[in-house]
Amino acid sequence: MPILALDGLRVLDASQGVAGPYCGKLLAEYGAEVIKVEPPRTGDESRRHGPFAPDAPRIEGSALFLHLNTNKKGITLDLDSDEGRNLFLRLASESDVVVESGSPGHLESRGAGYETLSRARPSLVLTSVTPFGQTGPYSQHEYTELTVFALGGGMFREGLPDREPLMYGGEIAQYFAGTSAAAATTAACVGAGLTGQGRWIDISIMECFAGHPHQIGRRAPFVYDGEVDRRTTPHEPVAGTRETFAVGTFRCKDGYFSFLPLGPRMWPYFTRMIDAPELIDDPRFATPREREPYHYELLGRFQDWLDAHTREEVFEATQREGIPGGPVLVTGEVLTNEHLNARQYFQRIEHPLAGELTYSGSPFKLDGLPVDQPCPAPTLGQHNEEVLGQVLGLDAPTIAGLRRREVI
Repeated sequence: MPILALDGLRVLDASQGVAGPYCGKLLAEYGAEVIKVEPPRTGDESRRHGPFAPDAPRIEGSALFLHLNTNKKGITLDLDSDEGRNLFLRLASESDVVVESGSPGHLESRGAGYETLSRARPSLVLTSVTPFGQTGPYSQHEYTELTVFALGGGMFREGLPDREPLMYGGEIAQYFAGTSAAAATTAACVGAGLTGQGRWIDISIMECFAGHPHQIGRRAPFVYDGEVDRRTTPHEPVAGTRETFAVGTFRCKDGYFSFLPLGPRMWPYFTRMIDAPELIDDPRFATPREREPYHYELLGRFQDWLDAHTREEVFEATQREGIPGGPVLVTGEVLTNEHLNARQYFQRIEHPLAGELTYSGSPFKLDGLPVDQPCPAPTLGQHNEEVLGQVLGLDAPTIAGLRRREVI
């Protein structure tokens, strides 16, 4: 669903995995022309990640690839061949941005490092997205989401105190790195437009996750006071001012609801929410410390109220009293959520081989800019003729020869 803020900008997306392609996806949604570059025959590694659309050829049906590459054109190039490398350099010289995710030195070893690229086009922005950055003792290390989640400090706080630390599901670090890369790339493009000078952007997935606002918040007590944010048992009493009997996820009449009342100032709102205003004047519950001995009594009263109310009723009560919280929706409920659908967040996109599927939309809206109909992810090499012909001026026999030699 491109919003034409970056109309006229051409991006060569030579990245693989999640973080780099997600950066390219966001730039495409901002309105840039994004050309996805994949190896011939095998394509991007994400094409081999399931689940797969049941009726599509396997290489064209990966849900991950289809999600990460909407609104992009797709070409194939063998960057390990001289011809493929030369075509890549020519395309880069006609582009404003190159996004890549090879290990540090990968492009340089192929004669396509930043110095070479910027010599041909000084205003070019090269965005390199790697697990640990271009420098440092870990720069050549391999990684998974688990690696950067653990090294970035995210795991220590998650899980039960008597068990091993846990990580979040999904690829949070990589998507956040892709978001950071898109923001940095856009800023560098603004600078290039003003000065004519491009930039080489070094994105470390580990650093993006270590600097995630959630991690900074967890780290602050240690930075300021040496306090370690330890794992605790859910809903168990702890010292301090946290109202643990009302923090976390709880069962209610038709599912689960999650709460985060912030500090003792929420106590009056909480008592009104559970229809027990008389608790405010009870001297046993005057302060958080005085409430601690009655933790389980209050927890039981809270649970009795939850058992009698649906998630929607609880949500209305939290909104009325100003208590942070939200219903826990399952996947199907998210897709049918009235608010998301009222804002037309989800998009139905027809793919020529995978069929019509539901996709997450853009997480932003820019007032006054036109919105194009979203395009499906490209099939492998779908736009070879269009890009090589229109951008580089190659004729049909030349392109056919490249295909025979498996350069494309």
